[in-house]
Formats: sequence, structure tokens, C-alpha cells
Amino acid sequence: MPVTKMMHHVSCKSNRAFPLPSSSSSSLKGPLQPFSLFKPKSIGQGGSSLNTTSFRYLHRRRQIPQLCRMVDDNVMINVSNNSNVINSSSCTSHILKKNTLPTKSQLYFSTTICHGHDHDNMNALANHSTSETLSTITDNDNYPKRTTNSKTNHQDKNEISPENLILIHPETYDPIKTQQNILKAAQWNQGTGSQGKWNPKFCHEAVTAYIHHLQYLLSLKNNVHPSEKDGDQEQDQKHNQQQDLDDSLLLIQRAKQTLLSSHTAERALKAMIKMNLDTHHLSKSVRNLERLIGNIAMTPLTDRLSLRLLEANGKAGNIGRTISLLNLRKVKGYKPIPKEFQYAIQSIVSAGLYLRKNRNVFLREDQQPEIDNPTRWLDAILVNMSDRGVELDTKMANQMLDCYCSTGRSGKALHFFYKISREYVEDGKNDSVVVDDRDAKEDFVVVQGNEENNGTSQNIKSQMPVFENRKAKVRMKMRQHMPPYYKLPSEIKLNGDLVKRPNREELISRLKWEKEKDFSLSLTAAFAFADSLTHGACGHRPIQLDLTSWNILIKACCYRGALWRAMEILNDILPNNGIRPDTFSYNTILAGLARVGDKDFMRDMFTTMTNANIALDKYTIQALVDGYLNAGDISGAVTLVQDMFNQHHILPPYTTHLKIIEFALGNELLYEAKRQVYFIQQLWKYTPKPSDSKEFQRIMYLTQRNPKLSKSSLQRLFAYFGEELTDQDFF
Repeated sequence: MPVTKMMHHVSCKSNRAFPLPSSSSSSLKGPLQPFSLFKPKSIGQGGSSLNTTSFRYLHRRRQIPQLCRMVDDNVMINVSNNSNVINSSSCTSHILKKNTLPTKSQLYFSTTICHGHDHDNMNALANHSTSETLSTITDNDNYPKRTTNSKTNHQDKNEISPENLILIHPETYDPIKTQQNILKAAQWNQGTGSQGKWNPKFCHEAVTAYIHHLQYLLSLKNNVHPSEKDGDQEQDQKHNQQQDLDDSLLLIQRAKQTLLSSHTAERALKAMIKMNLDTHHLSKSVRNLERLIGNIAMTPLTDRLSLRLLEANGKAGNIGRTISLLNLRKVKGYKPIPKEFQYAIQSIVSAGLYLRKNRNVFLREDQQPEIDNPTRWLDAILVNMSDRGVELDTKMANQMLDCYCSTGRSGKALHFFYKISREYVEDGKNDSVVVDDRDAKEDFVVVQGNEENNGTSQNIKSQMPVFENRKAKVRMKMRQHMPPYYKLPSEIKLNGDLVKRPNREELISRLKWEKEKDFSLSLTAAFAFADSLTHGACGHRPIQLDLTSWNILIKACCYRGALWRAMEILNDILPNNGIRPDTFSYNTILAGLARVGDKDFMRDMFTTMTNANIALDKYTIQALVDGYLNAGDISGAVTLVQDMFNQHHILPPYTTHLKIIEFALGNELLYEAKRQVYFIQQLWKYTPKPSDSKEFQRIMYLTQRNPKLSKSSLQRLFAYFGEELTDQDFF
């Protein structure tokens, strides 16, 4: 991919100009790797993919018997008071033998792979009596389509997939110990209390062993019920196998009190949440565990287990599954609690994690994945709350509004200000000769070596990154042109707030353009949803938007490039409603201005903020520094950090110090990098004064002892760029 498509921008999320590379996605090798640029990740094609394989429909739709109903996201839930429970893994019904299941009315959940689409309304739950089979019904379109990512097609070592697990043997089958480990793993700090530490590895081992035992029980269950081919065997062969079948049946019946109990399954889900998996891997692991337990079909689904299923699927980003579980809890009459609706909202936020990291900003708004507009799932949650008599408050309404900001920034809110290149250094007498690698299929600027760099020591070269068995220097090339004028409020202000839209000739007010539906469908949906809340949405009473609500809308505007609409909320709507903006209101707009590098308008906004006696914090300084760096004013960023400390006693996050140094070294501004190092040394020597607040003293204490800002760390950072930071540079 050409390097022009791989240009980085300052990220307020990672607070680093160059994110740290992961061992699985970068082939860059070297003693210190503060950023990943030698094999940049290709920009995705959009989508909310957290699970790329289990959400694809690989077969055509097949009819399901009336005894069960299809549920989206590969799950079917059944309630039966008789002995017949549907257990289908290939969309075919398999009636279990009567002597293998309890005769009392219990709730079982079994799984099936969903083929095709079920066009039933997700809220059209059938009204059955307790003697009939109940199932939750959800439209398959009620969860975002997952895009295929080549990196997720392989089996990850942390992902728990029952299909790839090796069954244990009878001599290694130990349900008591496995259950004890699951109960221990689900406890806080694994039962060690406040003196212990969280051990995700133990949780992973306990859950893996639990999966192995469930797979073993499933194999026994399949052997207990012989197929039609087994019925044609001779009677003597059946008689020889009867004893083994009886032993297996007894083992399965005993497992109902241990591994197959609702309490153990609930604790296993809790332990799985504590495994510290990525959202993508957690999504697949949760679904695989549900599928395995459902195939066994002997675990009663209780109130507590259904709530834990909601939590696990919510944190995993399985939106359709959480909605179906909410409807199931409504049908069963379980007492509603606020947490279950928060879990459903969390599923939307978790599903948007992929888009926050891999959004294709070159696509139009109407080509973005449907998770970008979560209105349909929020309405489903509101309807469920209304049907169950749960009152909507402002806090939960704000959590719903925040879902419109969970998918990150669109292309209208961003601009690529620089690109990263490699300069290969040959081993030889003249180690400063830069080689242009044409095989890398990237655009490089050939920079000839000079005599000043000929004295690079072997110690420095040993710490430089290696790519294709050659040492390389990291360089940053700032782009010559700024963003289009209609993205910069300072430029629009000079033209009387009028802009010319792309591919159109007529002039229009920027604010009017941002309020049009076609400017951003998700932003229009966010304001429409907020307006519906004030008029009573889905049977709820009207609520009044507070400062947090308007701050979320400001953030939604900044994430979609509607800076003028965000400033309208700040300057007009909030004062008209008697609400005073806070630090977050200004910081959000400052961060949005920094994304487009509008340094002049940022200064005006900062002056307005200080004149209004709005408190400053570290994120204010961080946003200002990001804007200066994007505009290429590295010297101004160094001066800004020093002035803010001297005048306001405020420091940005420590990553901002490192970002300034990386920008300076990447642009071969060694003097500016050493200026920032000199300021960090002043922080080391600073002695708190009696007039300093306790919070400021705490920040100074942490900054002075931060290992990332130590002398050795700074020297390694300089050496990574091929520069030397000697002892003479420290006082």
C-alpha cells in the first residue's frame, strides 16, 4: 500500500504519535520500539467486526419445527415441561430419549447454527403457556454485520474454541477439581483478597479445563443416544455396550450437579470475563461456550445465569444476543434491574471498538457500517424497559446518547498531516548513506548522508530498528498543504461563515451545511434521538437534557467534523438553557480543532476559556499540544508546555512529553528534542511549595518517578532515532 494512505495523525486516544507495536502484527525488531511504522496496518474497509466467522451465514435457510424458534446470533432457547428438547447443531431436530432428561418443567438453552434470515419482529414474542416451548425471537438484522478480517481467520491462542479442543480421557476426568477452579477463578483476585493480585492466566486455565470437560460430557451424551445406524447392529453387540452406556448415563446425571449446574455455568462466564481477552476474542469465546452448553442441553437457565449471559455478551459486543436475552427475561417475568440494560448498552459500545480502531475514513457516511447509527438497538432497549415498567432516567439516557460517539471519528473530523518513512543505513565505512528500498512498495524520499552523522557509535546503531536485516532511521515528513479551508473554522470566519461544498458551486453557511441530513447520518440520528428523549421516547416520560447530555452531543459533533454545530451548543444552546459549560465542553472542541490543525482558532478558544474562569486540566494542554504538532510547530509545542507549567502549574499526560520528543527527532530537530529533555529534568528537580495543591504535588511525585521519563528511557528513545543523548546533556 502506498505510504500516502498510511499517514498517521495525532491520536488523543493513544496519546502517542506512534503507537507501540504488537508482537503479532509487526515484524519490526530492535531493542526499543516506541512506534510501529515499518509494516503499517492497512486501513480496513469499515465494519464493526468483532467476530468474523461465527456471524457469517454459510448455508441457506432451512425450516425449523414448530417446537422451537430460531434466535439470531446462532442461539436457540427452549422451555419445555416434557422430555423432548430440541438440540440441533445443523438445523435438524434431534429428540433426546425420555430417560435422559428430567420430567419437571425446567428451562434449558440449546444452540443451533442460524442459516439465513429470520424476518420475525424481534419484539413479537409468542404468548405460550408454561406447557409450551418458549423462545426469544430477534431479527438477524438487529446486530451489525461483521466484516471479514484476514488477521482473525486463524485461531488465536487466547481464543477458546470448543471445536479445536482435545477431549480429555476418562482417567483425567475430574469434575470436582474443575468446578473448584472455576469457583476460585470467578472470585475477586481469585480468592486472595486485597493482598493478592489478579491472575488472568489462572482464569484462562480454569475455563479451558472446564471447556475440555464439557466437550467430554458432550461426547458421552452423543454415545448414550445411538444413531439409526447403531439400531441395525446385532443384539449381542448392543448388549456388550449396554454397561458402558449405563456408566456414561450415570456420569452425565452426576455432572448435572457439578459442571452442568446453573451456578457453575454462571461462574464460568464470570471467570471468562476475567481472562482479560480482547473484545473480538471474548465475543467468540462466549459464543462458543454457550454453544457447547446448549448442545449438552442439561443446564437450567435461571435468573442469575441469564443476567451473567447478558453481562458476558454485552462486554463481548454481541448486540443481537443481548437484545434476545432482554426479551427472554421479559417473557420469563424476571425482575428487571438497571444493570441488565446497562449491559445491553455496553454491547453497542463494545461492538463499536473495531470501528474506532479500523474505520475506513475514505468511505462516505452512507457507506459506513450500520453500527455507526445504533438507533434501532437503543429503541429496542427502550421498548423492553417500558414493557417491564423500568423508568428511564437522565443517567441511562446519557449512556445511550454516548453510543453515537462509540465508533470514533469520521473522515470529516480528521486530516493526515505527515507520513512516516524509513531511511536504510548500510553497514560499511560510511554508515550515513541512505538507501531507497523500492521493494517495500512505499514512497520514500532519498536523503543523502552528511558528514555530521558519520560518527554514529556502534552502541547507537545497535539500538536502531532493524527491517529486512538492515538498520533503518525513522523519519517524519510533514505534508506541505493544510486541510481544506471548509474544515478550518479560522478560515471560514474570514469568509463570512460561508463555504462552498465539494462538487457544488453555491455558497452556504457552514452551520447550515452541518445541520443537513446528508452531512452526517449518524449525527442527524443522534440529535433526533436526543430530541425524542425530551418528548418521551417509546412510552417513557420526557426527560430534561443536562450538561452531560449536551457535552455528549458536542463530542458527537466533533467526531463527525461539525465544529460549528458544536460551538453553537457551547455559545448559544447552553446559555439559553441556563447551563454553564465546563472544562469537558471546551476540551472536546479543542481536541476537535487539534485534529484539523487549526492552531489560530485554538488560541482564541483557549483565551475564551480562561476569560470565563473555566478550570484547565491536563487534557486541555494535551489538546493544545496536539494542534501545534499537527500544524508542524514543534518549537511552539515545547514552549507551550513550559508556559502552562510556569503560569498555571498544569502538566499534560506523560505521553505528551514523549510525543513531542518523537516529533522533534522524526523531523531531525535535535535541538527541540533536547529542549524538551531539559524541561523534564527541571521537573525532576522541582521541590513542591506549601502553596501547591495536594493534587499538583501528587502529579509531580508521579512524574518525577515515572520510569518512561527516566534518563535511561530517554537515552533509548534518542538511540532509536539514531541520535545520542550523552551524560553532558543532563545536569
